[in-house]
Amino acid sequence: MAETPEIPEANDPFSKQVAITIALLAVVLAVIENKGDNAKTDAIIKTSEAANRWGYYQSKSIKQNIYETEIEILSHLKPSGPDAGVLDPEAAARRKTILASIEKATATAKRYDSEKGDIKKEAEQFEVAAEAKGKVNDRCDHAALALQIAVVICSVAILSRWRLFWYIGLGLGAAGALIGLSAFWI
Repeated sequence: MAETPEIPEANDPFSKQVAITIALLAVVLAVIENKGDNAKTDAIIKTSEAANRWGYYQSKSIKQNIYETEIEILSHLKPSGPDAGVLDPEAAARRKTILASIEKATATAKRYDSEKGDIKKEAEQFEVAAEAKGKVNDRCDHAALALQIAVVICSVAILSRWRLFWYIGLGLGAAGALIGLSAFWI
């Protein structure tokens, strides 16, 4: 059976300080990555909702278009002139039916047009929300990158025993934490 490798312990104070720094950076990194993942998920959901609303808007536009086409066709079918159908009761009844159909189609087309306005506003609101969540995700990605590099540099500080690497890691970690913290206020 193979022996498990021995995990080195931080014996000197410098190694302990850097190890604690790495642990804290990892915790901050986890929180920021979680925030970024949640924002990314929310952005996807909002984008999907916007797409659904735009699809609904398009369906209303198509229906409105159909009724407007119906109005145009019916207006060509109705007998014209002020005395149309006066002599022919059948033509008068047909004219009355066509006019009623035109009136109904006009009302329906207007209703679809008015409904589209509300749907458009909703779609635009979802797009704005998706963009905002995308910005939060981007900010968290930048913060996570800085924190990951800080962890690596601090690890190098333990191996090389150079305080300069630890200070650089602390600086990058602080910058990453501030960038990540700002994502909570976007």
